Amino acid sequence: MEQTDTKLKLRHYPLIKELSQESRQDISEQAMRRRCIALSLLQEYQCLPKRPSLVPSADGALEGLLLTIPAYAVLGPNNPLWNIYQDLILKLPAYTKLHILAHESVCNLLEEWLQNHKMENQALVHTVPDSIKMTVWAEDDFELVQDKADSVLYMVQPHSNRRTGDENAAFHTSKVFEWPRVKVPVYFEGGNILVGDNFFLIGADYAVDTYLDMNGSMEPDDMNHLSRAMSELYGKYLDSERKLFLVGSTVQIPSVKKEKLVIEGEEWTEEYFSHNSEGTVQPIFHIDMFITLAGRNQEGKYQLLVGDPRMAAEMLKNDFMTRLNPDAFDDIANLLSKLGFDVIRNPLPLVHIDDPEVKLRKWYYATYNNALVEIKSPEAKTVWLPTYGYGCWEELKRTDEENKRIWEKLGFNVIYLADFHPFVEFSGSVHCIKKYVRRQGVSYKRE
Repeated sequence: MEQTDTKLKLRHYPLIKELSQESRQDISEQAMRRRCIALSLLQEYQCLPKRPSLVPSADGALEGLLLTIPAYAVLGPNNPLWNIYQDLILKLPAYTKLHILAHESVCNLLEEWLQNHKMENQALVHTVPDSIKMTVWAEDDFELVQDKADSVLYMVQPHSNRRTGDENAAFHTSKVFEWPRVKVPVYFEGGNILVGDNFFLIGADYAVDTYLDMNGSMEPDDMNHLSRAMSELYGKYLDSERKLFLVGSTVQIPSVKKEKLVIEGEEWTEEYFSHNSEGTVQPIFHIDMFITLAGRNQEGKYQLLVGDPRMAAEMLKNDFMTRLNPDAFDDIANLLSKLGFDVIRNPLPLVHIDDPEVKLRKWYYATYNNALVEIKSPEAKTVWLPTYGYGCWEELKRTDEENKRIWEKLGFNVIYLADFHPFVEFSGSVHCIKKYVRRQGVSYKRE
C-alpha cells in the first residue's frame, strides 16, 4: 500500500451529486447487442438520408447551439454548473441562436434570466418533463445529418445510448426541431466523433463496439476488408462524402485502476484511468477530450491539436508520470501525422481531487482540447477555451496561458471560459455540454 504525504487537493466548489451518479443509467453489453440486432431488422421501416453529411466541428460560423440543462444543473445555492452555463451563454456571439432543452421545473428561472440579460430573442427554452432523466452531456446522444439530396436535416442516433435518460430527451428534441429521427445499427457517441471539412474522425473503440454489437456478423476476409467495411458502414449512416479515419493507439493502454494508499495515516482509495475498459485503444474514452480541430494552415494541411500529458507534467514540475500513459498520446499524434495532418501538441494536465468524506482520490485530465472552435475565414477564427487555474489547482494558470498562446500562434482569438473543474471531474468539458445545431448554410428545421 502506497504511503503519500501529498497535500490534499479539496474541491473549491460544491459537489453536484446527480452529476456524479449518471453512470448508473448504463445498460449492459448484452442489451446493447440485442438492440443492435433489433434495429438492423427494423431498418426497412425507416427513411434514411440518401447523401448524409455531418455538421462540422470547427469550420463555419457558429450559428446554432443546443444545450441540455437538467434541473440539477441550475438549482441550489451557488450551483457551479449553472455558473459555468451563464458564463458560456454570455460569451457566445450575438448571431448564435441558442436552444436550451431544460427540465420543466427550471424553465421559468431560465427564461427570467434570459430576459434580464436581454437575450430572449437569441435564446429559446424548450421544456422536458422532469421525469426524463436527461444529463448535461448534450453532445453524445445523436448526430445531426443533412441529406444533401434534399437538404432535410435528420437526427441520427445509434441503436442504443448507454445513458437511457439522454435517449429519451433526444426523442423530445426531435419533436421540438421537427427533425426526422432515425436509429441506426452502429454505435457512436458525439464526443467520439470530430468532423473536418472533407474528413471525419471516430475513436476506434466504437468501431470495435459496432462489430461486437453485430455479434461478429461481419466476417472479414482480412483486416483491411474489415476496415473498409467499417468505413462504408459509418459512411452510409453518417457521412457519405467525407473520408473516415479511425483513431486509436497501438500502445497497450491500462484499464481503470483502483488502488489503496495511505494519506495522513488513513487508508484511502485512488482511482485513475477512469472509463478505460480492458482492450481499449483510446487513452481517454472520447477523442474530443484530447484532439481539437483547428482548420487548414497556409500550406493547405488540416491542423489538429493533440493533448500531451508529458508536456503538462514537465511544465508543472509534478511527479505524476507513473499515472500517465504519454506514449499512447504520442502514438496517436504520430499516426495522425502519417495520415497527412499537421499535428500540434498542447499541454494536457493530469490532476486529482480528494474527497475526505469517502476517502477517495480521483484523477482526471483537465482538458483544453475539449473546446469550442469557430473558423469563419482564415482571418476570423475564434476558440472558446475552458480554464482550470483555480482553487487548489492555481498552478494550472500556467497551462491555461500556454494553451492560449498556442491558439493565438495559430491566428485564433481566444475567449477564456470559466472554471470547468466541476464538469471535467466527471470526464467532460465545454465541447461535451453542447451540440452544434447549425453552421453556415445548414437549416434548423425541416424545410
